[in-house]
Amino acid sequence: MKKIKFLLMAFVAMTVGAGFTACSDDDDDNKSGNFEKYMTSVDKQVKDKKAKSGNKKALLLVAFGSTWENAHKTFKSVVADYESDPAFKSYDVYFAFTSAICINRSREGEHYASQDFYAPNYWLEAIGRQKYEEVRVQSLHVIPGEEFLRLRDSYIKDFKNNIYNDLDTKYLEDVKVFIGGPLMAEEEDVEAVANVLNSEFNKYVQGDNLMAFLGHGNPEGYNYGNGNIRYNQLEEALQQKNSNYFVATVDQEDNLLDNLFERMQEQGKVKSGVTLTLHALMAIAGDHAHNDMSGIENEGDSWREFFVEKGFKCQYDGNDSNASNNCILKGLGDYAAIRAIWKAHTKNAVEMFAEEEEE
Repeated sequence: MKKIKFLLMAFVAMTVGAGFTACSDDDDDNKSGNFEKYMTSVDKQVKDKKAKSGNKKALLLVAFGSTWENAHKTFKSVVADYESDPAFKSYDVYFAFTSAICINRSREGEHYASQDFYAPNYWLEAIGRQKYEEVRVQSLHVIPGEEFLRLRDSYIKDFKNNIYNDLDTKYLEDVKVFIGGPLMAEEEDVEAVANVLNSEFNKYVQGDNLMAFLGHGNPEGYNYGNGNIRYNQLEEALQQKNSNYFVATVDQEDNLLDNLFERMQEQGKVKSGVTLTLHALMAIAGDHAHNDMSGIENEGDSWREFFVEKGFKCQYDGNDSNASNNCILKGLGDYAAIRAIWKAHTKNAVEMFAEEEEE
């Protein structure tokens, strides 16, 4: 029996052929008159790459985005990892942000040299114009939350429904479109991620010392696919390996900083002189890692400072390479074993618009 991942087939049944298109980030580009300018730039990049490679398959990697320099280095390493993987040698690899804010601020050069990034709709449209026979879209998000659902239910559906009315109808009928789920798309992925994290960071949770991972999460009360449960599942999986691991978020109700500290108290982990190490549970170490976690810019309002006030040892001095820093400013994408999970999802991606196989 074919395994149906993260309710894709239910989505397909509701949307394919309905002629419904959702709002996407290019609405603002149309209003500002920038759509054609951006589309022209992406068209040229895709046309030139396809002409050079001769490939008939395209792979679009999609992340939320960031404006921080080390985050961009992580994104580049992820793209390079895919491009060097023999499994994807027949694919032309492209890269997109889903966050309009990150796209716009990257163009303005916030925290990083000015660089143009584009939303998935531009890349998918350009890929369609070049008539790639197969299109794989890989989410570089961590959970099946808001950003992943928008990628799946808006961008890809709009592409297949020919939102701009300029793609060949026969081509759209024939092109195969696959989607690879986020890092913890399925519950079984949680255990795989826990194994990687424990392998990388077990040295930080020896004795009474603790380690906490900062995830993003989605606000409750919205239909975000129940992706938040993955954070709870990950903490449980990690604590089965070592009870000194914790996972909390900046946006998941009942799993915020105060809730994290309460759990530590309830489990008897708050002791004098304990060292706490912090690490972002995000693809990259961007704004949340620099500010919410370590307090580089919003001094006095970070996780690190909160725990220092509670008596923990949690040092950070980003200007001192010799300092004993307990805020690890790396993203999950910096670890090859984590990237391997995303790549496995790409290789086993679900064909979105195929008819469901009979049992």
